[in-house]
Amino acid sequence: MTQALFDIQGVDKTYLREGQPIAALKDFALTLHAGEVLGLLGPNGAGKTTAIKVLTSLCEPDCGVFLWRGQPVRNKRYLREVGVLLEGRGALNERLSTWENAKYFCGLREARFDADHFHQLTALLGVPDVRAPVRLLSTGNKLKSALLLCLIHKPAVLLLDEPTIGLDLFGVEKLETLVRHASQAGTAVLISSHDLQFVERMAQRIVCICRGRKVFDGPKSDFLHVEHAYVLKLDVMSGNAPPMPDGQPAGLSWSHMKDRTWRLELRSHDELCTVLSALMPTLPSACGLQVERVTLKDKYLSLLSSTDEKDTCAS
Repeated sequence: MTQALFDIQGVDKTYLREGQPIAALKDFALTLHAGEVLGLLGPNGAGKTTAIKVLTSLCEPDCGVFLWRGQPVRNKRYLREVGVLLEGRGALNERLSTWENAKYFCGLREARFDADHFHQLTALLGVPDVRAPVRLLSTGNKLKSALLLCLIHKPAVLLLDEPTIGLDLFGVEKLETLVRHASQAGTAVLISSHDLQFVERMAQRIVCICRGRKVFDGPKSDFLHVEHAYVLKLDVMSGNAPPMPDGQPAGLSWSHMKDRTWRLELRSHDELCTVLSALMPTLPSACGLQVERVTLKDKYLSLLSSTDEKDTCAS
């Protein structure tokens, strides 16, 4: 693993709301390496946006260590190497065109404006009317322009906070292409989003925050690891538990959900196929059949639920 670009440790951040302290981050730590795509997950108010604001020096932490490329951050010069979209919005000057905004933001960062790079990003994102004032663009196209400005100066780190808000399906596909292109070029990408399907497709690593504390940090494969990969639900006329097929895999048993619906947890695709094949003779008498694949959303909700239970028990 290469040296971390961002490395923050032991970060606390507390806000005052109507005179009452609100802990946004508690002993928070985060590293981000070149070329990786990290998904930052958490419910509303968990501390995700505060974490990004700490990384971009938009708010000062109460305590903690903040390193950039292994060195303590002493000024904001590192921001020249950072691109950021905060809370689904960019810092566009709507009186200027996308082209003019791109040249302006390169000047702010003392970076050379590369016209070829601009046109490459335009093609990747599908930004129309790059010479028209941004105020004349649709909401989705304004977001595309904002995303372009995040990358126009070829940053080492790209921080995206709710980047899919306002994008249609085609826009999301183009955003995915952009993220993959940036990662392959060595840019570290952090995505904070409630769009779990988007995060599941893009992220290699998952960090999950709940109530200001990090509750998971690791590869997406570890985050998705569950004892069962599929759930089979069967509605039966009799209301009784469906018969288990002869020679079924060990450790399987139906659990009653409600009324005539029964649930069977299956550990693999092969196990699912074995059970469905054995159940074929009984399916004509069933009222309904549903197969669901366990997703990042399921594991995410389960993790947050278990965290809430621990907090309740501790209080």
